[in-house]
Amino acid sequence: MSNADIEPQNRPRNRKSSGSIAGGEAAAKAPGTVYFDSNSRKERKWTPWIVLVFLAENVVIFVVVMFVNNCPGHSNPYGSCFADVLRRFSFQPLRQNPLLGPSSSTLEKFGALVWDKIVHQHQGWRLVASIWLHAGVIHLLTNMISLVFIGIRLEQQFGFGKIYRFQL
Repeated sequence: MSNADIEPQNRPRNRKSSGSIAGGEAAAKAPGTVYFDSNSRKERKWTPWIVLVFLAENVVIFVVVMFVNNCPGHSNPYGSCFADVLRRFSFQPLRQNPLLGPSSSTLEKFGALVWDKIVHQHQGWRLVASIWLHAGVIHLLTNMISLVFIGIRLEQQFGFGKIYRFQL
């Protein structure tokens, strides 16, 4: 297949001929023919801002969860915290959470999906809250990379309104 098969044919602009309808406005308004004047329409550059807002929200929520987790402040049967240099933000021991993140009890406090609590204690809010929780840095990074590569393209194509509703 050549480029001539793919690319649209260059058509000359329709000019009005004096007194003749065939080459004038009637031909331009004929059904099925589309003429595009590139000078009359400006291309608008889209800035995908809602995806960047979701990314920032996810990172902020992860930092808050790690602050509340406070690994050095709790005794841990699995050993010492990983990355003690981070102090309060250090991760649970790798034997407890290999994704470099908080403890499961901290995630439960913030709304992790626990079937018993959703069904028997009627905590339906966990269905929404769990969307924003991440089990660790590795989980957060993989989700945010996917969000950036896929989300920005989708937002450019469909607009922020549809992407926002889909995320919720």
